[in-house]
Amino acid sequence: MLKLKQLAPWALLSIAATIAACGGSGGGGYSPPAGGGGGGGVGGVGADMIGMDLPTTTIGVENDPTWGTVGGYTQSVRSQVIAFAPGTMITIKNLSSSTPHTLNVIGTAGAPPANFPSNPSLSTSASGGSVFGIGYATGSISPGASVSVTLSNPGTYLVGCAYHYSSNQMRDVVEVASGATPGPQATAPPGGGGGGGY
Repeated sequence: MLKLKQLAPWALLSIAATIAACGGSGGGGYSPPAGGGGGGGVGGVGADMIGMDLPTTTIGVENDPTWGTVGGYTQSVRSQVIAFAPGTMITIKNLSSSTPHTLNVIGTAGAPPANFPSNPSLSTSASGGSVFGIGYATGSISPGASVSVTLSNPGTYLVGCAYHYSSNQMRDVVEVASGATPGPQATAPPGGGGGGGY
């Protein structure tokens, strides 16, 4: 009987150590890396997808070596110049948890750098149907929602958000060309939180 009493504290200690190693009380102990990983990106940006969010609070601003300053749109985790092959059907997803966004095609770019107009007329209503090109606009996309569009027309397009083009510099370049590759990604913005307001 004495041996059983001596083993009881060791058994409890062993059980406590096992629970602690498994993540404590309920829910497990694994925490995914910040910003997603392995192609998941912020809010689940994956293949054939453009994610959008405020560049000032979430996905940063990139000074692209070719096109200049872009922000608010990504194919990965942080802001970058976007690139797809012609004919690709893409999904445009609002990564914000609280703020609506749009993707409006403002115009085309000839040679770098991108010369974004200072005060374009940007609509919060959808236009252009399901084909990406001059005049295309997603319309207001609610947080977490998405739309799909086909990149039928090769070219280099200037895009922006109707809500945040001027206030947050939410604008980007989308290259639709064979062999096009996305630009380098921005670094995380200071105190980069999620979603932000207007």
